[in-house]
Amino acid sequence: MKVLLGQLRVELLLYLRDTAVVTFSLFVPVLTVLFFGYLNRGGQVEEVAYGSFLIAGGIGMVVSSAAFENLGVALAQQREYGVLKRLGGTPLRRWTLLSAKVLMASVIILIQALIMVALNVLLFDANLTGNFLLSLVTMTMGVISFATMGIALAGLSRSSDMASAAARAISFPMQFLCGTLFPLSTMPPLLRTIAKALPLTYFVEALRGTMLTNRGMIEYTKDWLILLGCFALAFVVAAKNFRWE
Repeated sequence: MKVLLGQLRVELLLYLRDTAVVTFSLFVPVLTVLFFGYLNRGGQVEEVAYGSFLIAGGIGMVVSSAAFENLGVALAQQREYGVLKRLGGTPLRRWTLLSAKVLMASVIILIQALIMVALNVLLFDANLTGNFLLSLVTMTMGVISFATMGIALAGLSRSSDMASAAARAISFPMQFLCGTLFPLSTMPPLLRTIAKALPLTYFVEALRGTMLTNRGMIEYTKDWLILLGCFALAFVVAAKNFRWE
């Protein structure tokens, strides 16, 4: 545990030193949510205030961005620059390193989630009336699933440039097509079909439901099964393709 916490501290310091990454992954999703929240202030989505509807979508955008554009790309860069090779020559175990990276992403996502909730409540009269514990469990499952996908992406990418291009190609459409900013019912049929093929749709749907209603977990069985399936597949790919150099 001591080694894991020490590596977590290192990962957080490395993250904070990269101004570009911090700006893009921490502030851009928040500013995007604020922009759309301002444009639709006072509006409603299926009898829910738009500010309340927006929170789960904003968190979904953060999770996607942190997993692919931060975690996945950073891991590929560290392998390309020889950082992982040097770490591989130390007693640090593979799973300790990867666990620390997932925990780092979790910390960043939690901070962003708190900022989004606070801003939406203060500026757009958002009101969360759902199950707090179930919402936390859902968010944790989403973070772990998407972080594992980011690690898998890094393992499949031959270079950091390839990882960066792939991360943007995967993350960017998900951030705008998966019911994050607008309900899927308002989208054209083609975009709805695409959205249903993307895992972020199911995370946002489950998180929004648990944050805004008191329905039990059984109501989101399909969403959970898809997330767990994505996690299992990504775990196998990540374990098979992770390499120190």
